[in-house]
Amino acid sequence: MFKKIYTMLAAALAVFLIATTVYVTLTSVSNPAMKPVLTGERVEPLIQSTTTIRQENKYTACGDVEVYYRGPAKRDLVGLDENRLRLKYPQQEGWAVAVEGDEVVITRQIDGLCGMHREYRHLGIHEGQLAVYQGPLGHDEVLLRIETGININCLPESFLDKLNKSDTYANLNADEQLELRNAIEFTDEQALNALLENFDEYSDS
Repeated sequence: MFKKIYTMLAAALAVFLIATTVYVTLTSVSNPAMKPVLTGERVEPLIQSTTTIRQENKYTACGDVEVYYRGPAKRDLVGLDENRLRLKYPQQEGWAVAVEGDEVVITRQIDGLCGMHREYRHLGIHEGQLAVYQGPLGHDEVLLRIETGININCLPESFLDKLNKSDTYANLNADEQLELRNAIEFTDEQALNALLENFDEYSDS
C-alpha cells in the first residue's frame, strides 16, 4: 500500500518538474525581455580580403621610410576591425595604424638609422682629434674610431674649418650644409678611406 503511494507521489513529482522545465523554456524563448540584448552598433571589419595593406618601417634618426610589404591582406588580418587591428599592432610598442585612401598602412617606428644611412660615414673632431662617425652629418651618436695617425693641426685650414662646423651642422643654412656634405660626408667606408689615404702627408710619423 505505502509502496504504491510512494510510487504515485514520485511520478507526480517527476511530471511537475518536467512541466516546470518546459514552461520556463517556452517563456524564455517567447518573451523578448528574457532574450539577450545586443548593445551598440555592429562593428564592420576594416580589413577585407580585397583590402590593400602597406607595411613599413620608419626610422626616427633619419626619417626614412622603408616599405617591406604592399599587397592583399594576409589571412590573419582579414576580418579585423580597426580596434582589433590596433590591439594586434599596439601603439606602445611603436606601431601606428592609418587608412590612406584605399590602403591600410601599418607603420613600425624604429629608433636609429635605416640600412642605407648606417653605411654612411662623416668626419668630425673628438677631443682634439680627427674622428670618424657612423651615419650622415648631424648624427654624432656613434663614434666609430679616432684617426690617431693624422695630426689634425697639420690639416689645411679650410678643411679644419669644415671639421669644426660638423657638430653645428643642424644650425647651418642649406648652402653651408651642402658644402659640408661634399667635403666630409661619405656614402660608405670605401669612399671615406679614399680621402684618408690622401692625408698621409699629415701624419705624425
